[in-house]
Amino acid sequence: MTRIAVLGAGVIGQVYAGRLAGAGHPTWMLARGSALAHLREHGMRLSDGRHTATPPVTVVGEADEIPPVDVAYLAVRGDQAAAALPSLAAVDARVVVTLANLAGEVDALVSRIGAERTVVGFPGVGGVRTPDGVRFHDVAQQATMLGRSGGREEHVAADLRGAGFAVDVVGDARSWLATHAVFIAGVGAAVLAAGSVEAVGRERARARAMVLSVRDGFRALHRRGVTVTPTPLRVIFTRMPLPVGTGYWAAQLRGELGRLTLAPHVLATRDTEFAYLADRVRELTGGDARLLNEALTRAGLMPSGSAPS
Repeated sequence: MTRIAVLGAGVIGQVYAGRLAGAGHPTWMLARGSALAHLREHGMRLSDGRHTATPPVTVVGEADEIPPVDVAYLAVRGDQAAAALPSLAAVDARVVVTLANLAGEVDALVSRIGAERTVVGFPGVGGVRTPDGVRFHDVAQQATMLGRSGGREEHVAADLRGAGFAVDVVGDARSWLATHAVFIAGVGAAVLAAGSVEAVGRERARARAMVLSVRDGFRALHRRGVTVTPTPLRVIFTRMPLPVGTGYWAAQLRGELGRLTLAPHVLATRDTEFAYLADRVRELTGGDARLLNEALTRAGLMPSGSAPS
């Protein structure tokens, strides 16, 4: 058994804590505010739409209530990651796995955590919080990503697979995160500008503009020496004929990927994590992605420090 701590009690934190605990690993989860109060009153409930579980996670309100653990998962929003580091520092953990959208700030966070004990990752689930608990969805197109980290990732990957997660171990986690940030920025900008993911999925012109904005961002990353990865994402957006790519993504946005994974998070974090992500993507592309930048501006995401004209 692996002793596990999860910092963050949003959808991602609860799903990873709950499923790891359900697989037999002693698990503690740090929660704050309304999430802490709700979990203490009602307990954790996870539903995939077919089955509901009430996993044996120990919920705490302070990091110093967590005993020494083998692995700590940092499962917070990207814009919260730096602020969560003092809590992480209070947890005695041999390995730290980041499950956050760190975009262009990976190296800064890893240097503060300690490169010798960090595994850079990204979640492969999405979902929403409801009064009855968390309704989650495993993203078939995207497994949990773990970056190769001197072998530290192997035990983590085994635990996650044992808990039912698909896992993809990659050699260049930083390029993977940069690619994903551009992808989410393009999709999120389209959803925010249209007002809903359904509108993008059913209106071909909106879906086409979304594909073009992501393609523009990927090409800007490539010009700056970033490997656009994973390969299927690169192929769909940069090599597949535009009408085919447009049809594919319109269908995906109308399905569970759009409704349960992409849209809820983008709409809920429009002024927090998504605004943070938009700034990071502008930095990653060096201002060299005109269509993507215009899409973000249409969605109301102005660069930090500027005001709408």
